[in-house]
Amino acid sequence: MKRKYVSIDDLYRIKFLREISLSPDGQKVAYTVEWMDKKKNKYFSNLYVVSEDGRARHFVRGNKDIKLPKWSPNGKLISFVLTEKDEQNLWAIPADGGEAYAITKAKGFFGHYDWTPGSKHIVCEFTVKKEDKERVPEKGKPPLYYHMKNMWYKLDGRGMLPEEKQHIWKVNAGSGKMKQLTFGRNGDELPDVSPDGKYVVFGSNRNKNFEERLQYPDLYIISINGGKERRLKTPAGPKWAPVFSPDGKYIAYRGRLYPEEWVGWRNIYMWMVPVRGGRAVNITKSFDQTFEALAIDDLGHYAWSRPIFSADGKCLYDISADGGDVSLYRIDIKQRKVSKILGTNERIYALDHDGKSTFALAIANVTSPGNLHLLKEGDCKQLTHLDKNYLKTRRLAKPEEVRWKGYKGDEIHGWLLKPPNFKRKKRYPLIVQIHGGPNAAYGNSLFHEFQVLAAKGYIVFYSNPHGSIGYGERFGRELHNKWGIPDTKDIMKALRLLTKRGYIDKKRMAVMGGSYGGFMTNWIIGHTDVFKAAVTMRSVVNMFSFLSSDFGFGIPKQFKGNWWDKRNLQFYWDMSPLKYVKRMKTPLLIIHSEQDHRCPIGQAEELFTALKLLRRDVEMVRFPGEPHGLSRHGSPRRREKRLEFILGFVDRHLKK
Repeated sequence: MKRKYVSIDDLYRIKFLREISLSPDGQKVAYTVEWMDKKKNKYFSNLYVVSEDGRARHFVRGNKDIKLPKWSPNGKLISFVLTEKDEQNLWAIPADGGEAYAITKAKGFFGHYDWTPGSKHIVCEFTVKKEDKERVPEKGKPPLYYHMKNMWYKLDGRGMLPEEKQHIWKVNAGSGKMKQLTFGRNGDELPDVSPDGKYVVFGSNRNKNFEERLQYPDLYIISINGGKERRLKTPAGPKWAPVFSPDGKYIAYRGRLYPEEWVGWRNIYMWMVPVRGGRAVNITKSFDQTFEALAIDDLGHYAWSRPIFSADGKCLYDISADGGDVSLYRIDIKQRKVSKILGTNERIYALDHDGKSTFALAIANVTSPGNLHLLKEGDCKQLTHLDKNYLKTRRLAKPEEVRWKGYKGDEIHGWLLKPPNFKRKKRYPLIVQIHGGPNAAYGNSLFHEFQVLAAKGYIVFYSNPHGSIGYGERFGRELHNKWGIPDTKDIMKALRLLTKRGYIDKKRMAVMGGSYGGFMTNWIIGHTDVFKAAVTMRSVVNMFSFLSSDFGFGIPKQFKGNWWDKRNLQFYWDMSPLKYVKRMKTPLLIIHSEQDHRCPIGQAEELFTALKLLRRDVEMVRFPGEPHGLSRHGSPRRREKRLEFILGFVDRHLKK
């Protein structure tokens, strides 16, 4: 069989393993599989169950939207959240098969949830959907107005935030009866039920001016029946994903110190605090990596998992970024020792554990969008082969790792993706891809966009310059108050080395990136003319107007303070790519989503207008109704069209 090259249309051929849940006996795994439908221009997902021998059953079929599968503790039910007609409800299906049924008939939206040990109740996040006929007089029509009273009134991917807050509710799994347990002023999240079923721990920010103190949430404990809450004493700083120890005496959680700094380069550590009160302890202080890693690809993985205790309470398990990998680690609580269990040249993006010897893991690598694995007593077995037939028919490019000395002599890690039919004596155009964040990382997972570019005859270079996670806190800190400086030096040093290779044509190079990668694209073409084309996506242009971001109120805390303070004016202008617009002579394609609240559309408009006034070669493509994450979660047809515009633009400028 002759294998084809990866194409844009392959988006509709790939099946995506999403969320997973391991059965209490460790012998089966429930999981969801998502796909994109081109005709309907929608995402759909179904529920499956696979046994440890690899036999899979299709539990819920059809054009459904299923998320958050979870086994009941007695192993008799599998629950999930089903979205229908812009509303969500909790559903369940018997674990041995049968008809799925709705547990709740609520008007609102469900989030993360946990079963009580006796399988009688579910404790969940729930937001009531409020009907406001004065503001929304006609169903399906835009509201008459939005009335804002807080700085944090919008969120990328969700739009305008509702006045109703998310709270913790208890649901009777038999009758569906719901009872609200918490009433926090700013919302409550991530409940976990104690082993005896009597208490719930959750996170909440109860500060009065909470937008100004968004980095100061707390952990609370409440009775399973509601009533008075008790705040746990923990150090100030972001904290989330609380979980009870098996004996119910401790709470483990992920946390970061230095709440006054809105920075992503600080490590996220694992903490433990006594339930009855006492000092919280950082049990991974000596481990210079961050938990809950932000690894970037365009497969849209959204699975989320908590730290997990071993049954004896002596160890915790979690995943962490590790130099391009996302690996599974064991934390010995008494010895404060962190050791890697699994993860070489791969990305683990979801996990579950039975507390004993079995792990369920969702793993992606450079030639697989993701599959389910069972790790049992040191033996890792692949249970699913979702894209086996598709991969058999495609010629995938395989990345070559490269390392070099960058800013301050630090070693920088990157990859070179060559066309599948690569010939060393031929000269190829090069595309430099820069990741967002900035405190994120590229890694060892499949990137559809890169594969498409390689299949079209481009060498794709992508890397983790300073600011990237997975290389220690000092490495990430180098970008603090220096956006665009250390990482530009890293990338330009790499190009000087790579262009010495005879097969790279240094006269045909392009640069592109999204979000912070878009900022970097703007920055680089404002400081060098080595590129023949550039594509900037969902980018930052002007640090003054960037305050209109959904988290714009936190920007002064990320840098040196408010820009209207005279001492900071020059700093913010120096850090704005717009300052260097007169130097920008590289042909530029600007891609932006109109409902991007993270980097609002005005950023693109300012750059486009300025370059047009300067009579530069610039084009702009706007995508109505799309959020910041268009390339990962946008509508299928617009994701497809975005790639068509990118290819058409670089082809015109690099393949003349």
